[in-house]
Parts: sequence; structure tokens; C-alpha cells
Amino acid sequence: MRKISFGNASHVGSVRSENQDSFGKFPEGNLDLNCPGGQLFIIADGMGGQNAGREASTIAVREIGTAYYAGADPSVINNLRRAYSAANEAIYKKSGTGPQYRGMGTTCVVLVLRDGHAFIGNIGDSRVYKINQRGITQLTQDHSKVAEMVRRGIITHEEARNHPERSHLYRAMGPRPSADVDFFDDMPLTSSRSYLMCTDGLFNHVEDEEMRQIVTSHAPERACRALIELANERGGSDNITVQVVRVDVSAPAVSPLSRGRERLKTIWKTGKK
Repeated sequence: MRKISFGNASHVGSVRSENQDSFGKFPEGNLDLNCPGGQLFIIADGMGGQNAGREASTIAVREIGTAYYAGADPSVINNLRRAYSAANEAIYKKSGTGPQYRGMGTTCVVLVLRDGHAFIGNIGDSRVYKINQRGITQLTQDHSKVAEMVRRGIITHEEARNHPERSHLYRAMGPRPSADVDFFDDMPLTSSRSYLMCTDGLFNHVEDEEMRQIVTSHAPERACRALIELANERGGSDNITVQVVRVDVSAPAVSPLSRGRERLKTIWKTGKK
């Protein structure tokens, strides 16, 4: 049996005057993993001056949450692909409605849990981590200039954290008519774990092992608050948005009647010998 619990929180940080992050969980008020479409969690980190970034991230969350569940395809990835396309189109069109929206864009990372599997869509540098008692693993790949430099061995992870171009993205939703999104599937929910979704305002200040310790030590809602508090203590240089999704997997319960049948089978087999 599988059951989930989750928490989420967002904070403007200690430096910025506006929170341009958005997040959502769909469908609202429902935690049934077997419901049509499953459970969808989303985080978006907007880019653009004044209200443009906030508008872009809000559109991404709204459009993906709506378009994904409107899809009739049995494939989660196909429905996610169409949802991302619809959201990108909406943001791109909005960017042409006035100079204040020109060049607007957003990161967008989505986690879907359905039919005993996890699925991810990602563009930009917001992240999904898988966390359990054994460790923490980043499941997404950042589409940023400094992340590419780290992958090529040009700079270290520590140098990337303070690099002046760490916010430069080479992929995002909205700036172009189409978006190049990464999709991940084939992730069965065979054991208990947590998924941590976050914007760069968290991982630029908090180490992976610190994330793991907080997530494994607290209920999801409290873990979100503790992560944001720590990021703000370290400087809070950007907006900070976090979602923690906990998946508890247990063996199916065996009814007394079933246990009795199994005992009779054992006695019969023993008698035959």
C-alpha cells in the first residue's frame, strides 16, 4: 500500500522585494494516487522585471495544472508534454501584450505520482531530489550556464554556488515559441521516500546533506518551514519555494481469513508429505 503526505511553503527571502515564485498541488483536496491523472506537484521560478516574472510563473502553474488533467492520453509523459506546450504558448503570447512583459519567462518543474510510479518534467534550474535514510539524489538536471560548466569540469560545485552568472539559464518557458523540456519516467514507488522540490533560493544556501537531514527528521510541512528558515539565515538572496512530498510504502495487509487459508494450505502440504 502507498499513501502520501505533503507540505509546501514560499518566502520572498531576505533581499528581494517581490516573490516571483509560484507553486501548486493538483487536484486540490485529494491525495488518492489512483485518481485519474494521479497527483501533480509543481514549482515555477519566474524571470523578468517588475510583475513579469510573477505573471510567468503564475501562468505556468495554472496552465499546467489545467491542461494536464484535460489530457485523455493514458501516458503521463504525453499529457505532461502537452501541458508544458500549452503553458509555454500562454506565456509567450502574454509577453507580446506590452513592453512590461517582453522577455518574460520561468523555470518549471513538475512531479506526478500515479499508478505506483513517479514522473518528472523539468525546464530551468528548479529541482527535484529523492530523499531517504540512505541519501539524497538530484533527479533533475539544471539548464543553467554554471551547471553546464560544472558538468564539463570547468568549475566546482562550490564555485558555482557563488558564480556571478549562476542565474543565467539556457532553457526556460516563455521566451521562445516552443520549450525544450526534460521528462523522466520509469521510477517505481517500491519503497518509502520523500521528494523535495525547490527553487534555487534554497539550494544556493543549503547543502544537500542538510536538506536530507531536515526532510527525514520532520513532517513535510515542518520540513518546508525549517528549510526556508535555514536559507534565510544564510542570506536569503532569492525567493525560496519548497514542496516536500512523502511517500510511505507498506506491505498489503493480510486478512484473518487469508491467513487461515494459508495455514490450511500449509497443513495440507505437510500432510501430503
